[in-house]
Amino acid sequence: MGIHTRTSSKAAAVLAAISSIALVAGCGASSSTEQESTPAPEATTSAAPTTEPTEEASESPSPEASATPTEEASEEPTAAEPEDDGSCTAADLAATVETPMGAGSAGTAARNLILSNMSDEECSMTGYPGVSYVDASEAQVGAPADREPGVESPTVVLAPGQSAIATLQQTNAQNYGDGCSITETTGVRVYPPGATDSLIAVQESVGCAAEDIILMTVGPVTAM
Repeated sequence: MGIHTRTSSKAAAVLAAISSIALVAGCGASSSTEQESTPAPEATTSAAPTTEPTEEASESPSPEASATPTEEASEEPTAAEPEDDGSCTAADLAATVETPMGAGSAGTAARNLILSNMSDEECSMTGYPGVSYVDASEAQVGAPADREPGVESPTVVLAPGQSAIATLQQTNAQNYGDGCSITETTGVRVYPPGATDSLIAVQESVGCAAEDIILMTVGPVTAM
């Protein structure tokens, strides 16, 4: 009877020990499981300096943008207007063709080209005017006039209302036969010496459409 009691006491002690070990193991396993399932804290951005540019730096103009010239700088300089040197232009003048009494000869007529200053200011001319025949549409007919050689070219200053004169030799177009291609003309186009604009002097006549035939010779302008 006493032996049975001691045996039961030992068995109870062993079971208690086993229960304690199991309890400790369970707590350990639970703690380990919690530790494994808990995510590691994320590294803070303050651990290392950021490499991205700040907002102020990112707003700086790119080299390409800064290399683009400003609108003011890219504008081309305006070409300076040519200075008025006082030369007569077609806008200042009126032109007429006059035939002096007894100036004609066989097949040729010696006429005068008169250029009058119609502006309110004086102007000047030096040299030869350019002269050519024109038709009713003011298109050029034939070759322009040759220049009379060996003649001095003085500078002529015209006050308002004054005129200059240039000799104008005109050959009869009929002298050249069929090779002339005779064409009716209504006047002569005149370029004042050194000018790029022109005016028309009325003169009904005939000219040669053939450009290898020169019907006129003009002298330099002189004072009247």
